[in-house]
Amino acid sequence: MQIYLDSFGAFLAVRDGMFSVRTRTGEPRTFALRQVSAILLTKGTSLSADAALLALENDIPVLLIDANTHFPLGQISSGRPGSIASIRKNQALFARSGAGYAWVAAQLAQKIGRQRALLRRLGESPQAPPGFAADTALQDKVISALERGFAQWTPPETWDAGTMDETAGRFRGQEGTASRLYFQAIARYLDGRLDFQSRGKRPAYDPFNALLNYLYGMLYTTVHLALLKSGLDPYTGILHADRYGASPTLVFDAIEPWRPWADEVAIGLALSGAVSETSFEPDDRDQGLWLGAEGKSAVIDAFLAFLQEKAPYEQRTMRRGAQVDLDAQKLAVFLKDWTGENYPVP
Repeated sequence: MQIYLDSFGAFLAVRDGMFSVRTRTGEPRTFALRQVSAILLTKGTSLSADAALLALENDIPVLLIDANTHFPLGQISSGRPGSIASIRKNQALFARSGAGYAWVAAQLAQKIGRQRALLRRLGESPQAPPGFAADTALQDKVISALERGFAQWTPPETWDAGTMDETAGRFRGQEGTASRLYFQAIARYLDGRLDFQSRGKRPAYDPFNALLNYLYGMLYTTVHLALLKSGLDPYTGILHADRYGASPTLVFDAIEPWRPWADEVAIGLALSGAVSETSFEPDDRDQGLWLGAEGKSAVIDAFLAFLQEKAPYEQRTMRRGAQVDLDAQKLAVFLKDWTGENYPVP
């Protein structure tokens, strides 16, 4: 489980060798070490040095996250390597190689395939608007073609900085086309619910985009933790640009196959009425919308429950959260012995 502190004044300490959470309302709660997989803190909360040291000694990640977006802003680290040196050395080389871009292409192919599968399930749902499946048939064909293109991509024989820039631009353009068609279909399916017309980013100007932003933030945190546990560096990415003070770019690359999960949860919340227009609050700084406290509770519960559910994964069935961890572990194992030549990538 994760210890998530988001109420102002909440304090994490140590009591009898266990984590103890104290809030301004309610009795303190204690958690045994074996129960805790991660600690998440937002602005207005705090932890003692003893709690930080206990987490570090037991390799429990401590993340500082944005309360409005659930996006990880930083982490408390012991400074000890989280993996053997060969993984981190090879990760840096992998990020600037054809093999790295082949891995990104496979990630994007998985995402587009899951987007397409979700649209097909929506088309079979009794809640689908009349003619939804027929209306999205052409979009399905275009998305399928883009999926095949990513799945079949291999690096050219000549690979240099210019080739990488060209490939990155093409990847972004093709992924953007698939995403635009996908969200057009979702808007058609929602039929005006939560005022959704098309996908925007930050700030969100309609409730459904604000809902997606928060769920993606939860997903970012989930992937970030999986990379840390596997000994990978979340800040050494491939497709997403490196820049001083940048967000964790490998998380942006590794999150792609899992984004449709957040979309599916968002659609379910919108259709069930668990989240409505009243669940959101205006942000006076940028005229956008944020998910309010009441809405956050429903969204967090729904997403965590979704991650606990079992689903197919490589000819078996396992919890969705474990699938994210296993994918990160597979990449770390691959990089440990990577020679710069072997394909296919994980």
